[in-house]
Amino acid sequence: MNQYLIMCRSLTRAQACKSLLERSGFTVTVTKAPQKLTLSGCGYAVSIYRKADEAVKLLHSKNMLSGKIFRRNDDGAYEEVAL
Repeated sequence: MNQYLIMCRSLTRAQACKSLLERSGFTVTVTKAPQKLTLSGCGYAVSIYRKADEAVKLLHSKNMLSGKIFRRNDDGAYEEVAL
């Protein structure tokens, strides 16, 4: 099962995205983003394993999508994806 990270500009934004997604039936967590995925070395992401494409569409429709989206591969490496 693939893990997707939806990058957020701040912890507050990540928590708002998590809240919206959970109210819509998604199971998500807020996590500190891996350092190699952020320009400044700090950042937060919403982690989701199922229905990532639907979650991204919802966030986009509410104008809450502000960062890149990454998929964690089986080898642990992250790959940017467009959903």
